[in-house]
Amino acid sequence: MPNRLPAAQSPIVYNSASHAMPLSPPTLDGLESVLESIAGDARIPPNYADWIRQSLRYGGRKIRILRYVRAHAPEKRTPRLLDVGAQFGALAIYASHLGCRAAAVDYGSYANAFREAVADRGVDYRECDLAHQPLPFADDSFDFVAYTDVIEHHAFSPKRVLAEIHRVLVPGGRVMLATPNHASIYNRIKIFFGGSVNDEFDYFFNTTADAETYPGHHREFTRAEIRSALERTDFRVLECRVIDDDLESLRNYRRRGGSAPPISDSRDFVLRALGEIWTPLRLPFGRWIWVAGEKPAAK
Repeated sequence: MPNRLPAAQSPIVYNSASHAMPLSPPTLDGLESVLESIAGDARIPPNYADWIRQSLRYGGRKIRILRYVRAHAPEKRTPRLLDVGAQFGALAIYASHLGCRAAAVDYGSYANAFREAVADRGVDYRECDLAHQPLPFADDSFDFVAYTDVIEHHAFSPKRVLAEIHRVLVPGGRVMLATPNHASIYNRIKIFFGGSVNDEFDYFFNTTADAETYPGHHREFTRAEIRSALERTDFRVLECRVIDDDLESLRNYRRRGGSAPPISDSRDFVLRALGEIWTPLRLPFGRWIWVAGEKPAAK
């Protein structure tokens, strides 16, 4: 294992259960119910409500994670899930509703805005600055760790975060990681025509000009790099694929009256339709990398 920060030996506390109950199947309707519950909580700053509801547009990523957990859950006990970079906690809350024991971490404005409301919905939500702190849980605390839409935002190497995830997983536990595919066909086309594959320049240059640390993407990765990152932190890579967001999430969002700029909406529909071709054929063209890694069982 690579060197890591000293572990914060704070046990995760749940009601005991000797036998696991079958996990309920996750659905977009169930996820929408969770999002509405959070967005409508009076303790949530009102400027966050629309953003929370709009995340249903990309709900397929969360459903993919929860289906993976359901498919690989331990047989004789309730699965334990940690969401790293949880923001408003929808994944962890929904996992709890489906039958998991769920925990979540985030820091700063997200933790301040959402921790109380998420905790009241059955999730052990803790504040943790991944840049400077170890995960606030004891060794071997979780069967699954979700680490999605996070790694590209680090202004530092993710090596120590992956090492911490490895530490808190039980032997045989799994990390599920999703991040933008830097080598997607769409990025290649942009570069071919002289465009940039970075965040929108106006957002970077003007909108976030007063931010102490840029909140956007600091480094995106290729599939080979993500695989290497897991292998170098002692994970066994079980699956490493390029995928796209699903059409059903977008259709579901639009049926419920969700809105987006017409050009963006049409473009997103076309790209997801193309993803319906790329993903089953396992062609490396999609916008996202999906990886599942396992902490090897002790010999």
